[in-house]
Amino acid sequence: MLRESQKKGDKKVRRSAVDLLDAGLNLLAEHSIQQLTIDALCKKLHVTKGSFYHHFKGREDYLERMLDHWVSDWTVESMRQADTAASPVERFDAIVESSNNLPHGPETSIRAWAQRDALALHFLEKVDSMRMDYLFDIFNEVSGDSKRARLLSRIGYSLFVGTRMIAPAIVGDERDALIKLMKNELYKMPETRT
Repeated sequence: MLRESQKKGDKKVRRSAVDLLDAGLNLLAEHSIQQLTIDALCKKLHVTKGSFYHHFKGREDYLERMLDHWVSDWTVESMRQADTAASPVERFDAIVESSNNLPHGPETSIRAWAQRDALALHFLEKVDSMRMDYLFDIFNEVSGDSKRARLLSRIGYSLFVGTRMIAPAIVGDERDALIKLMKNELYKMPETRT
């Protein structure tokens, strides 16, 4: 969605910083971080480099803000939405649903990038920690056993990451069956009423 109007008779469009950040994450769905250049981003969005530099100091500033945007919009916002559910089981179902709706490509690229880059690693560790802590709170509330909850949060999060990293990714009905099995057999969570 455009955040500013298009100029008449010109293919170049004014975009907000958020438009550029979202576009970078979308480019990461198909390409590596090395291919996420200012030129590629501007070409994808039909904007000038001047438009890019209006919002960002340069590529490093852009990449840091893109990673921060990934944290706030993909992790914090998903948790905030899941927190509206009444019970821990409903919060678990909500966070699983939200997580399953996230595109796989950007996170896979960020994980590969973090293997070689301290900035990406910093944000990835932050996201991983936040997500595991969120699951811990749910499992702790359900089980009342903090040691078990810590282990379950690690297993649950490993499942989330693993289903995305396996080639091809485990998706759809197969992923849903896997989550249901884990929820019933390992997590020992009651079924929610629909």
